[in-house]
Amino acid sequence: MGSEKQRLKLVRWVISILFLITWIIIGPVMTVRNTHKRRAQYANQIETIYGDISFSGRVVDFHYVKHSGMPSAAIMCIKLDSSNVDSFYHFDQYTALKIENGIVTLPIGTCHQDDIGPTYEKVVYVNVNDNFSRKMLFINKEGDTIVEQLYYSSVDLKEYDLGICDSCNRREY
Repeated sequence: MGSEKQRLKLVRWVISILFLITWIIIGPVMTVRNTHKRRAQYANQIETIYGDISFSGRVVDFHYVKHSGMPSAAIMCIKLDSSNVDSFYHFDQYTALKIENGIVTLPIGTCHQDDIGPTYEKVVYVNVNDNFSRKMLFINKEGDTIVEQLYYSSVDLKEYDLGICDSCNRREY
């Protein structure tokens, strides 16, 4: 009887170890697979929703959006020089863009002031999806250009944050 209990304990121990090993191996594989799936969905969404939109203009304001007292995202307000659409509005959990009355509200992603600020605060001109290149060009005060893939990340934004550039419509530039 004693050896039967020992054998049962050993079997349970082996099953536990096998489960743990399986979890250690399969967990990261599933995470990578889900990440690739989300990236593919995001790229498809960018292409489907925003692929035909292009615009350029001067940056007239730059905002850090704060939630819970901490800067969590950044938004550029752009006075349009040219655009192939008069107005546009889209917001969901992944992407956002607002074009209204000659002003673009452009989310530029999740940030902390020391990460994104020094680079993007100096941007004076933006050219998005010119000739449907799927690129965003950010030109800073020194004339240097930052080139990014087309994105409109709404991560860490609330829908009401897209109203942050509305006061730009009342200013003269």
